[in-house]
Amino acid sequence: MAPNSENEPPNPSQKTLHVWSRPVEQRDGQQQQQQDGSGTPNARPTITDAVSMIKKEDFANVASTPCARQGFLTGIASGAGLGGLKFVLHGNANKAANWAVGMFVLGSVASYEYCQYQRRSERTQMKRHIEVVSENRREQARKAAEEKREQLRLEQEREAAQKPWYKPW
Repeated sequence: MAPNSENEPPNPSQKTLHVWSRPVEQRDGQQQQQQDGSGTPNARPTITDAVSMIKKEDFANVASTPCARQGFLTGIASGAGLGGLKFVLHGNANKAANWAVGMFVLGSVASYEYCQYQRRSERTQMKRHIEVVSENRREQARKAAEEKREQLRLEQEREAAQKPWYKPW
């Protein structure tokens, strides 16, 4: 279990969940809906709204969508494999075709979602790496500035030590 408050230190035997992103605030979503004129903030989109948003160009550009190619290929392979196996074992073409289509859809969706999950995790890791690198650069710049100040102070002390202790005039 994670600690209840963010300020409470975690117990070494407990697992903690690190949240790297924050959810979108409701106010932003409500403002967008009011600007769009879509009605009340609790109105849910219907299937008709979703279908009306599909364009012909969407089907032509499916291959350029990230993870779509891999998802389709995995779905085709899994559908053909299971459909062929069902046909060989049971000899019923209709049932084999139904299983093949079902497995195509299931395999495609599962592969697509897994690929998207990997992309999200890779993006999160890249953000973390960028934060670490930028922190290291800031630390190096701070150390360099500190060394420069120290060298300047030592040089001033050396110049002060080289001045004679007496003044003739």
